[in-house]
This record gives sequence, structure tokens and C-alpha cells, in this order.
Amino acid sequence: MIFGHEGEEKDPRIGLRYHGPYHYATEKEPSPSQVRVGIIGSGKTRTLTKLILEKLKTPINSLAPNKWLYPDYSGFTKDTSIKCDFIHSENWEADVKDSEIKDVLSIIDSVNRRIAAGVNLFRDKVNKIWLEDNKPDVIICALPLEIEEYCGISDKTRGAKRPKFTAAERLRAELKDKGQMFLDDWGLGIENESKHEDIDNMDLDFHNALKGKIMKFGIPVQILRESSARGFLYYGQKAVKVTQEPATFAWNLATALYYKANGKPWRLAKLRQDTCYIGISFFHNLRNPDLDIQTSMAQVFTHNGQGIVLRGTDIVTDQRTHETHMSEKQARELMVEALTTYKEAAGRSPVRVTIHKTTLFSEDEQKGFNAAIGNLAKDFVTISSFHDFRFVRSGQYPVLRGTLVYMSDNKCLLFTSGYIPRIRTYPGHRIPKPLLITHIGDSEMKEECKEIMGLTKLNWNTTAFSTFLPITLEFSQKVGRVLSELPEGRLLQNHYRFYM
Repeated sequence: MIFGHEGEEKDPRIGLRYHGPYHYATEKEPSPSQVRVGIIGSGKTRTLTKLILEKLKTPINSLAPNKWLYPDYSGFTKDTSIKCDFIHSENWEADVKDSEIKDVLSIIDSVNRRIAAGVNLFRDKVNKIWLEDNKPDVIICALPLEIEEYCGISDKTRGAKRPKFTAAERLRAELKDKGQMFLDDWGLGIENESKHEDIDNMDLDFHNALKGKIMKFGIPVQILRESSARGFLYYGQKAVKVTQEPATFAWNLATALYYKANGKPWRLAKLRQDTCYIGISFFHNLRNPDLDIQTSMAQVFTHNGQGIVLRGTDIVTDQRTHETHMSEKQARELMVEALTTYKEAAGRSPVRVTIHKTTLFSEDEQKGFNAAIGNLAKDFVTISSFHDFRFVRSGQYPVLRGTLVYMSDNKCLLFTSGYIPRIRTYPGHRIPKPLLITHIGDSEMKEECKEIMGLTKLNWNTTAFSTFLPITLEFSQKVGRVLSELPEGRLLQNHYRFYM
């Protein structure tokens, strides 16, 4: 990975500590030089958040025995290699009153309506800050414990993430799938209005719904739970929730805030600058009563790691094979949009296109992609978990990360997890499992695997050494869940930082 002043390092935290964030050769220092942080929360959670922002400015010694795996936190200020300060103003602050929290908790007849009320409460507070002339770069939504428990992920919201539809709604979806027309398709009736009302008042997941509903304001948010805040500030004390080791928590939060403020923490050293990297995936539209319908999605990445999200069209899952594939027309249109978006972001057309997918490419998908890509070099790569194969070796640790096993001319096994010499350990808990790579295209299999290994180090939602999947697919499920809470027709931000 490349950091500031062209410094190279394999571990993101060590690279940031000694070289600072990546910046272009034309820039003397990293950008931004300051991150303006807004805060929404109760009196308690806003106080906790301000204490955390102060702690992020100072070094924090790691409490873990393996300092290679959990290095010390160096602090984010202009006086360190980061060259950036976190600043806060009362103008970027919004108070969540106790009475407003009680109004949310008073909704006991429907968990989904209670979640929506909590989401709408914070959405309205974001709107209040957005109305300021001088806006923050990122807003921390500091959830009080009551909101966290009764609207977040806990026993008190069990079952909320399962979509609930009436028999009439399911029948309507089935008839529409068969081509039946309805009065509202011709602009008659009042159903559209009632649908929008239900959309605002029935949410499935607090995190995903909030990310979707605040996109129109153009300010990324960072959700901070009160339990996590206390776990960081009072780590090791009795009756405090066990959370990440403090130095690791600080690295992850500070880097995420920096990235959401449009900073560039690092970029990969060996990604080809002429290649457009695209991840294709599908997600269930949870607001559609027909659960056989999924929506396509493309995640486009440039060589410097800029990530862009594109929402495609609805696709019906094949009842016989239970697989989801795009038609030739859908594949062509999504790829045309992806290449256009890449050109706008990179300032030039690609010479090569690499597509990652978790399922095999159908003939129609290949035809559609080929029609859009034209004569450019191309690689179609299927990446899936392989559960039926394990490597063991002598010694204390498992197989090395990066081990490659050829199975045929176009298939191989790739271990993106395993023992990592740089950090002197294997950071997992179970025997590493490989990825099954199936390749169709112009490049060599080994080169494709090198790129996949590199792309496992581009997740700015964590400063861990690497992730299991490449970034083209690693975040697809989380992005899909946010999109599933965002009704069609609503403003969609395409920058990756709005989904983290």
C-alpha cells in the first residue's frame, strides 16, 4: 500500500503512523487538513462523543500482547504524520431530548414503526444541521442506550428485519409479476401516496434505514452506540460492555471519519492504473412482497480506490436453479453505466475491465457485458467460498495468506486468510478456508489472484491487515441492505462513504 510521500507499508496502521495518509505528488500535505465533525445525540452521548474526539487527538498505547497485530495508535492531529485535526462547533450539534426518546419508546404495537420513529428522529436532526450555511464534513449520530436497545440490534427488536406483508400485498405482487395492470399504474387511485407514508413509518433496520434516509442531505454519518463509546472510554472497568481494544477502536473510528470527509487514507501500490474494477452482486428488495425478486448492483473502483455504487434493475430468481442472473439487456445497460461512471471519476476511459461476481457468469450476462465493453481487455472472475477443502501444515500456524493452488486452467484456490508473517500470527479463529476462483478472460490467473489479494486491503471501514473478500464484493451485502431500505425514486448517493 502507498501512503504519504510515496511511503510503502503492508499494514495500514503502521503506514499511517509513519507516512501519513496518501496524497498526490502535486500536494504538499494530505487533504483534508481538518475534518469538521457534527454530533447528534442526547446530553450524555454528545458528552461521550466529545471526549472520544479529544482522545482521538492523542496517542493510545495498545493493551494487546501482540503489538504487530494491534499496534499503538499515534493520534490524528496536524502535529503528527496524519496532518489533520478533528474540529467541532456548536453550530453542528443537535440535541435529542429525553421527551423525544420517550415518544419513540412509547410505540409498542410495532417494532418496525418504533425503528422508523427513531430513524426519523435522527433524520430530522441531520436536516437541522444541514440547514446551516457552514456544514460539517461528517456527522456522528451518537445513539442513546435506549435507542440502541429498542431500535437497534437486540432482543427487543427481534424479528424486525423480517419483512411483513399482508395477503393482499403478496397477491398484488404475484399478479403484477404475471403482467396484471392496476389502476395506480395509470395514475388513478391513492395507493402511491399511502405507499410513501408506509415507507417513512415502517423500517427494518436502524443503521440501514438512517443511511438511506439521510442521503439526500449529502453528508455522511457515523453511527456511534453509547455502549461502544463507554466501552472505549472506560475499557476494562466493571459493568462496561466489552468492545474493541482501545487503540484498535481509535484507529478504526479515526480512519473512517477521515475517509468520510473525502480523505484518502491509502491506495494500493500495484493495481493497474488503466483498469476498471467492478463487483456485481444482487440483493433482496425487502420492500417488495415478491421475495423471488432481487435487484442488481455494481460497485465500481478506480486504481486509487475510489468506490462508486450503482443500483441496477429488478431480476426474478430462477425457480428451477434458484440462481439470479441478469438478462443480456440488463447486463449491457449496467455495464454501460459502470464504464461511464468510471470515466467521470478517473478522467479517462479504461484499457481493461475486471468484473468480480460470486456466481458463475451466464451466457446472457457474458453477451451483455461483452457488448458494453467492446474491444477492451476483459476478465470475468467468479469468487466464491470453498468449504470442502482444507490445508494443514506442520508448525503452530496454518497455511500462509496468499497460497495459490491450481485446480485446472481456469480454476484455482486462493487463501486470502492465513498466517501473515508481517504481523507474526494468524488473526482468525478457525482453520482458514480458501476462495474458489473461476476465470474467463485475457489476463493470467496468477495476475488475477494478485489483484484480488490487493483488493482485500481496500476496506476503509476497518484498519485490519486485510479482509476475506476483495472490496469489490466484501461490502456488497451491507451496501445492498442500505439500498433495500431506500425506495426507488429516492436520491441515491453513489460515493462509497455514504454506505460505510
